[in-house]
Amino acid sequence: MARLVREGSGRDRSGDGDVVRSWDAETGDFAEYPGGHQGFKEQAEQALDLLLRRKWLIILTCLLVVGGVAVYTYTQVPVYRTSTLVLVEQEQERSFLSGAEGPSAGTGSLMGQGNRSIQNELVVLRNSQSLRRRVAQRLIDQGKAGQLLGSTVQSPLGRLSDQAWASVRRLLGAAGGPEENQNASQESQEGYTAAEVAAALAGHVRFAPSEQADNAIRITASDENPELAATLANLYSKEYVRFARKSSRSQVSASRRFLEKQAKQRKQKLRAIERKIQAYKRRQEAVSLSNEGSSLVGRISQTEASLEEARVKLKMQRRALKSLKAQLDSIRPDQMSQRVGSSLRKQIEALQSKIADLELSKQELMLQSGAPTPADSAQIEQIDRRIQDLRAKVSALSDKYTNEVLSGGLSAEAGAQRVADLRRQISKKRVRITGLKSRIDVLSNRLQEYEAELNKIPKKSMQLAQLKRRRSYAKQMYEFINKRLQKARIQVKSELGYASSVSEAAVPGRPVRPRPRRNLFWALVLGLIGGIGLALGRDKLDNRVYKPDRLNELGYRELGIVPNLTPLIEDQLGGQTTVEHDGNHFNTSLVTVVKPNSAAAEAYRQVRTRVQHSQPDEPREALLVTSPGAGDGKSVTAANLAVVTAQSGRSTLLLDTDLRRPRIHKLFGMSRSPGLMDAMNATLEEHLKTPAIDNLFVLPVGTTNGANPTEVLSSSRFREFLHVARKHFDSVVMDTSPVLATTDASLLSTHSDTTLCVVRAGRTTESELDRAMETLSDVGARVTGVVFNGFDVSMAYGYKYRYRYYGEYGPYDQYASLPDSAEEERS
Repeated sequence: MARLVREGSGRDRSGDGDVVRSWDAETGDFAEYPGGHQGFKEQAEQALDLLLRRKWLIILTCLLVVGGVAVYTYTQVPVYRTSTLVLVEQEQERSFLSGAEGPSAGTGSLMGQGNRSIQNELVVLRNSQSLRRRVAQRLIDQGKAGQLLGSTVQSPLGRLSDQAWASVRRLLGAAGGPEENQNASQESQEGYTAAEVAAALAGHVRFAPSEQADNAIRITASDENPELAATLANLYSKEYVRFARKSSRSQVSASRRFLEKQAKQRKQKLRAIERKIQAYKRRQEAVSLSNEGSSLVGRISQTEASLEEARVKLKMQRRALKSLKAQLDSIRPDQMSQRVGSSLRKQIEALQSKIADLELSKQELMLQSGAPTPADSAQIEQIDRRIQDLRAKVSALSDKYTNEVLSGGLSAEAGAQRVADLRRQISKKRVRITGLKSRIDVLSNRLQEYEAELNKIPKKSMQLAQLKRRRSYAKQMYEFINKRLQKARIQVKSELGYASSVSEAAVPGRPVRPRPRRNLFWALVLGLIGGIGLALGRDKLDNRVYKPDRLNELGYRELGIVPNLTPLIEDQLGGQTTVEHDGNHFNTSLVTVVKPNSAAAEAYRQVRTRVQHSQPDEPREALLVTSPGAGDGKSVTAANLAVVTAQSGRSTLLLDTDLRRPRIHKLFGMSRSPGLMDAMNATLEEHLKTPAIDNLFVLPVGTTNGANPTEVLSSSRFREFLHVARKHFDSVVMDTSPVLATTDASLLSTHSDTTLCVVRAGRTTESELDRAMETLSDVGARVTGVVFNGFDVSMAYGYKYRYRYYGEYGPYDQYASLPDSAEEERS
């Protein structure tokens, strides 16, 4: 491929070696060129150059993104959000409910402490169906269920549409509308069930730990209706506080009711036994028991009291276990408490049986008549130590058993801490129940032994002993139950629940979504980012030539830069297609004729000068002007070059050899015929046309009559005609077809002294220019250089100052109009 190396490559016109970098579409980066390190200013110019050239793509992308987001935003129904704060105070589980003494009793907690307790309560709030149903029922009672299930709120565009439609209906005299909608809304309030409303609540209410306190929960409600959002948050808060109070009192209340019933029965039974003893003494005339009998009766009554106490505790523990299971089932019905068959339970039962035996042995020693001997005291201390050791083993096995139970289902780490705590309490309750059963078995066996001894005393004494035994037992059980009842009553009154509402939810005034300002701002940002990204991608794929420096970078010699003529024509010539000059009509593209002092006209003179001085020793009589493709401006360039050549005093012939799409005659406002085709068959002077410009003669294409352009231009007649023309004129400028479109340019280039290739800024691609130059090089054409046509400073940011003389109007008109004094001052 023929490459024309620019003279002084690597330097600009001033010769200071400052070569400007430009965006390289192939590498997607700013290209490196000789001349030293590129400064920040040049890099900024290159970036702004890209943005300026692709501004419409960026603007269009922004408009599409912003428009799409705007339509989405204003078609969305506004959603309002409000919240309330609930404080959660957790305490350790009451030892009253444990029903067992010592280290193994009451070590668990009804709810965990700190953040873990908050997580447990969040599980309850998010999964409790009963709580959700109570809120749903409250909504139904208040008549707001229809607002939740059948929203009538509209988007801004929907409201605008309805208002417009209502205006049309009013103009047409139609009635109804709002009243019908109101009646339909009232009818929709009826017929809802709690289950339907509860299912809809899941998407409207959220629960999360509060950022203001570690032991607080924020209940957030959102809805299209701001009043309904506040109602939902407040209802959930109130119902949760009631739920917490009821949950706290449930086990205590059950035990209190059981103890009240037992206390009443025990009191009646004690009074009945007292009456029987008095009646027996009157009949038997004050019969009394011996010391041995009294001691036996005391042991029997104590054993019976212990046995009954153990049975009472067993019932209480079973009730507590049932309550815990109910709580577990209400939270996670699919995760029932697990019954793990393990050898650990058998070991616990065996140890607790031993503890019960030791406690009875200790009780017998303490009930013996008289003060205990030192040997008895030592034996009692030994029994206490033994009991403590066994209880420690029971505690360790209980923890191990609890862990085994928890490993069978969901763990706290899996997001169910509340379920894990309930399972832990259930397992401990089972351990206690097992211990109480073992104690009851031991006490029952011991009681049978005592009753066998009692049957051996005299009949009268035995009857009195049995009555006293029953009285002692009834008294002890009454006192025990009454003591427990008092504790239960105090606890019920003091139990206010572990949750309290801190703040109520207010009616929100502004929606949380959509947020038009935020959405449109981010849409603009994304649109800019997307537009710039598309611009970069488009520029990477686009290899059109936008800047004159790119020609030098490609290795082609730049002969001149012709500015875009459209601003000059529109502003100074009123946008006309043709203007009258010296009685002739010229196309306004002939700026060398209609505006000879403009910057564009000077650009053509610069091209002429560079062509003439490119190789002074070689003749430049025949000049061929072509281009890679159509629309690059070769015809206008050829016409203006012919004019400026004639204006320099050289007799010039402008020859239109573009037989396919001739345009020269239109530029000069003359007829197409006669012309070249006619002159080839006659004398040259007969068909020449003079457009009232000194030294310029124009020969249009003439009448082709369907002739093949390639055959015509390659014929001997054309060569003879061109030989004659070169003799008669100092310069012959030929306009021909584009190189890549036909072979005409390649044929004519072999008959020309020099060839110019015209490229248009922002239209001609680098590949087209390369192919055109390669085609001309293959036929041996003498290509002097490239004319950069249609250059617009606005298409290349940073070229304003270097190419300011190619502005819209050009300073040459102003310079020519200055007086001599002003000109001297400028110099």
